Amino acid sequence: MNTPFKNSFLPWLLLLLVGYSANLSSQESGSLEQLFKDPPGTMRPYVWWHWMGPNFSKEGITKDLEAMKEAGIGGATIFNLTSAVQESHAPMQNNPWPEQTYRSPAYWEALRHAASEAQRLGLEIGLHNTVGYSTTGGPWIDEERSMQRLVWSDTTIDGSSGGTIMLRAPVLIADEGWGATGRKLSFFQDIAILAVPAGKAVVNREEVLDLTARYHPDSGLLWTPLEGSWTVYRFCHASTGRPPHPVPDDLIGKTLEADKMSAVQSEWHWNQVLEPVEEQVGAYLGRSFRHMLIDSYEAGDQNWTPGFRETFIHLKGYDPLPWLITLGKPVTGMEQDTLPRRILENEEITRRFEWDFTDVIHQLYVENGFSVGKKKLARKGLSLQFEPYGGPFSTPQGVALADLPMGEFWTYSNGGINPVIPAAARAAGKTVVGAEAFTGWPTNSMYTEDPAFLKKSADGCFASGVNRLILHHWVHQPFGDRYQPGMGMGWWGTHFGRNQTWFEPGKAFFAYLARCQVLLQQGEQVGTWLCLDQPTGYSDVISREDFLRAEIIVEGGKIRLPSGRTYPLLQFTDTLMLPAMAQKIGRLVAQGAIVAGPRPVRSPGLQDYPSCDSVVSAIAGELWPSGRSTGPAGGMVFDSLGKALEYLRQKPGMLYEPVRAPEGIAVIHRKSEEGDIFFLVNRESKARYFPAVFPVGGKQPELWQAEDGSITDATVWEQTGSLTRVELFLQAGQSIFVVFRKPVSRPNHAISFTPPDSLKDLFLTNGFGEETVVCSSSSGLAEITFPTGETRQFPLPVPSVIELSGPWEVTFEPPADTAFILIFPRLNDFRDHPEPQVTYFSGTAVYRTTFRMDPGFLTRQERIMLDPGSLNDIAEVTVNGTPTGVVWYPPWRVEITSAVQPGENRLEIAVTTNWANRMIGDEQEPADFLWGTDRGPDFGRPMAAWPDWFIRQEARPSTGRKSFSNWYY
Repeated sequence: MNTPFKNSFLPWLLLLLVGYSANLSSQESGSLEQLFKDPPGTMRPYVWWHWMGPNFSKEGITKDLEAMKEAGIGGATIFNLTSAVQESHAPMQNNPWPEQTYRSPAYWEALRHAASEAQRLGLEIGLHNTVGYSTTGGPWIDEERSMQRLVWSDTTIDGSSGGTIMLRAPVLIADEGWGATGRKLSFFQDIAILAVPAGKAVVNREEVLDLTARYHPDSGLLWTPLEGSWTVYRFCHASTGRPPHPVPDDLIGKTLEADKMSAVQSEWHWNQVLEPVEEQVGAYLGRSFRHMLIDSYEAGDQNWTPGFRETFIHLKGYDPLPWLITLGKPVTGMEQDTLPRRILENEEITRRFEWDFTDVIHQLYVENGFSVGKKKLARKGLSLQFEPYGGPFSTPQGVALADLPMGEFWTYSNGGINPVIPAAARAAGKTVVGAEAFTGWPTNSMYTEDPAFLKKSADGCFASGVNRLILHHWVHQPFGDRYQPGMGMGWWGTHFGRNQTWFEPGKAFFAYLARCQVLLQQGEQVGTWLCLDQPTGYSDVISREDFLRAEIIVEGGKIRLPSGRTYPLLQFTDTLMLPAMAQKIGRLVAQGAIVAGPRPVRSPGLQDYPSCDSVVSAIAGELWPSGRSTGPAGGMVFDSLGKALEYLRQKPGMLYEPVRAPEGIAVIHRKSEEGDIFFLVNRESKARYFPAVFPVGGKQPELWQAEDGSITDATVWEQTGSLTRVELFLQAGQSIFVVFRKPVSRPNHAISFTPPDSLKDLFLTNGFGEETVVCSSSSGLAEITFPTGETRQFPLPVPSVIELSGPWEVTFEPPADTAFILIFPRLNDFRDHPEPQVTYFSGTAVYRTTFRMDPGFLTRQERIMLDPGSLNDIAEVTVNGTPTGVVWYPPWRVEITSAVQPGENRLEIAVTTNWANRMIGDEQEPADFLWGTDRGPDFGRPMAAWPDWFIRQEARPSTGRKSFSNWYY
């Protein structure tokens, strides 16, 4: 249970921290500072805006978008989902607007209204390209247009049973994935009839007989084997049966995923998506309506498409038909007629074919699938947001294709996304990388989430290279404000939106995210070297396909990509290499490139076998052994990354010098025209005072704090040549930006600070003359050193402490009930209060009291800090009517110096809890609706149907219930 004060023995404390009070923030008003102070919409967080089945309203759309604007959200992506997202896909029953089906007149009117309101508010909106959240499909895709897979039947015959033989049709079973509906499939198309000796696990190429010309579906196979027993395979292709999911209620069982390896079907799909949108919302395309999304891949496997055989021959130079017998199960996990995996010729040759087969699938997914959508969107003035992972295609190639490449992270994680995505984005020159942010598993996100909980994963995501968060989720609330928290996305996601209890104070958290994104979107993220397919360390990565196609040159010993990015070396890790790859690497080395990787041994595929291996072997012989200079340009090849780095360290200006910081401090570096920007975050659960060494010289280090927008010069720092050491203090989980953008201006700053052993808390701000601002909650001697070598010791002051013991007037403001006022003689847990309305309170409780301030304190230079000790979940502090800040994560302190006056002072602390308390209280009351299938204590259970009293907008029968939701944890 969440309560505003977990420990009744932690009263609110007012700490007067005595010390020097200089606060010399930068006075320059450059463009970067302006962006930092007031981030533009494109630099703010975006949201995924889920419309649940037929439950949408123009009134709710306006309120949602206005709330986004007010909260500091930059835009939204609309998803059209089922009314109740859960494993069964079972929709909510008794929906208020059953006529509002997908693409009905009411739907188009609502979409136009959303685009119009977004235009009015200066927001960007977009649409997920398919119904549900994966992947590319809809009700316009039938079995023939859908994803295709190989299927077959087998028949054993011998000479005595020859003549005309009827070959049975393959068994078709839909691979529906999550949320199966029991779909029955009927379409299939013959590919080939192949015969092989029965019972042989290893078959020679000449033993595979193509009998396709002897077969007709109506009359059967006309063939009599000369001798022995044979297995005849009827190879066909059929729909995988995979639908998009979870689709709007009226489309359940009526949708399929489009064939992603067919340019024809991709064109069809995107035409069905874009043409109606352009017809209905065309006035806003490229204005407020600016993007479409392809979410992370959840469509299952596909391994065939019409024309695949011809495409394979064109790409690989040989016919794949006889090799189909080696493929075993057509799709992993399918329950249908299968054959044991056969070997053709030998194991190595068969694996080479399998590599070629997989490679063609990967290429077709991008070339005939995603690229088709990208081109059509570009012609409409729309950008493609894409999470390119999880499917049978190259992630780096998908990243390079996207306008906004995206990853994802979940609330239970440390926040990092798939490292391939930012690494490939950098290589492709994509300066903005997005992330589906705070996706929540039901055990982690139960209306218990708050900014303090979310900060860890947000900072981890920023540190992994992401600079635009797209919050998952902001579910559309179509109903009146009396029904809160209202609509959710079933059991998934973090509950952002206008019905969240901490919506108002949570703006401070959104502002923090926006300021971080402003600085992290400047210039480019610095990388180290270039890798093929998989990154190592902080390297960039390029796909094999793009590496072969790109016009790559070597300048001054550095490898330059078409994006403009340059690298001191190229690394690969695989000993199998296509001849074309080996040839290109050889050309780059001849031009002066440094390459690190194991000596290639052969080609991975069967194309041009065995000459392909000879080409690779010959080139490897020319380039290796390791460390030998190749060609007049001085290119070098090393068999390990370590050897290459050791060589490059001897060449000034070639290798990037990374930031040196202690373990547990995550760092990321951006370089822009304004200067160098470093983001550091303390990933540990304790405060840290530490030095960090930055690869920048001759510039003043500044500290930019995204929590409050403050900018100050660093206090303790020292420069040596091209390096700058800055001493930093970060609370547990705290972050800071260190920015270098202007010449050094303070020659007499402190260069080191040694705190006493007894120091518990440390606050470093600007220098005051030649002194250093140091504040502590305990006494002791500190030591500072200046550039002249002079060292000084000085005692840290003992803070004056005023304990605020009450009484407190507390105004309770529940979002789903009537406000009330109580007097608290002292502060206690809500759990300990005898009144249920307090025990189960959710919302904002405003604590009011007064305290007296000795005028003598205010005549000295002191900082006055309010320290609550511990609270849940977020608090706004006001002194004498002046807002002094929002505290949303530990240690919960807020400075109130500027608002305090001599004599009596009025203090207000508005503490907002999450929804959990109220929902726990409601479970003590009778239900006034029908429960759906119980998913167990870790997941909760849904409301099966909207109750009649809700539809008719009558009074609730269960008067003790205050919250109203479609999912209860």
